[in-house]
Amino acid sequence: MEDNKSFEVFGYRTSSRFASRLQVSVNDQTISVTGPRVGVTTYRSWIALQAILLALTVPVLIVAIILWDWRYLVTALALLFLYWVISAVGAVALWEFQNFMSFERESSQSTSFPICSVKRVKIGPGWARNGLWLILLPFIVGLNKASEGRTVSFEAPDEDTGKDAIYTFHMHIKDNPRDLARLIEHR
Repeated sequence: MEDNKSFEVFGYRTSSRFASRLQVSVNDQTISVTGPRVGVTTYRSWIALQAILLALTVPVLIVAIILWDWRYLVTALALLFLYWVISAVGAVALWEFQNFMSFERESSQSTSFPICSVKRVKIGPGWARNGLWLILLPFIVGLNKASEGRTVSFEAPDEDTGKDAIYTFHMHIKDNPRDLARLIEHR
């Protein structure tokens, strides 16, 4: 294996909290991820807000059907719209703000972990693990379609939480996701 292999990737907004344009470097023992990353509390609050809005939509729709009242249907649609706004605006604003801040500091956040700590390496769909797919329900079909053959995901330690996080990287066409997957799988 080469001494060091580096990939420019697009990170999905998963529990690793890295997203947008990232640099992933792999050497014989270590993986390093560098790029915009939001804090644990900010990420968890953003996910919780989306989950609450999406979950509230279901009972409101049920009430609309049971009572046959258009006002509840409008409320359900408003909740879905608010969910979409929080999801989209949060996705763009949280990480792009981190991009801006790292540009000003001329440095980005970075984390490293040993290759031997990597678990469940996958290429393509299957990246939205541990319930994340439920929060992304309205978008999951399109995201899974886009990830086919282009996205590498795995679980690895997150130094901030002390738990494993999901790292998901969408790769350029010129890069082979299988190359990255081979480099990070246990030897």
